[in-house]
Amino acid sequence: MTMREIDNEGSREEFLRMLADQGEEPAFVTRGRRLDAAREQLRWACQTHRQTLLRGPSLHLRKIAAMIHGDWSKLAPYLASPSQWRLVASFHENWNRHAPPPWANQGLWAQRLDRPLRQLRDSIDRFNRAWQGHLDGFDLEPINQTIADFNQYYVLEKACAFGREDIARRGFEPIPPVTRQSLLDEFPLVELPALRSR
Repeated sequence: MTMREIDNEGSREEFLRMLADQGEEPAFVTRGRRLDAAREQLRWACQTHRQTLLRGPSLHLRKIAAMIHGDWSKLAPYLASPSQWRLVASFHENWNRHAPPPWANQGLWAQRLDRPLRQLRDSIDRFNRAWQGHLDGFDLEPINQTIADFNQYYVLEKACAFGREDIARRGFEPIPPVTRQSLLDEFPLVELPALRSR
């Protein structure tokens, strides 16, 4: 089978499998895999560091959860917008899904949630500043060079492999560069719950 004889999707897939079986992966496939791996590694690095920074807020939420016995609506009187207890509950669900609540001295804390909520707010604020600082200092040049190379060479390499540019261009869309804003959209800051003035 020659490259120019490959006219349908099934034949192209069969041809690629044949090359892979022979240990000869086409350059465009290697380039696509390299980009996928780089993007996955970036996401993993962001997710891992973000989870590390969220340990403080997570611990404060677990303490509050123990104080209110998991009834997040008890926070309503302490919040500027009473319905925001749902937001705080969603933080706890997302960050502490598999963590047991810590022991809390109910006799001392059960009646006053002002201080723990202020501590939670302070902890979330520290997280936001640390996470923003991390993203601001992140070196995006390596991933964006990989993306630029993909955008520049992928179609050319695929056209060389199949001998047809129309096949190579079919369905191709350039990948946009990674920006700090795109990372922030995917891994956002945490909304600070507003506390009621007391």
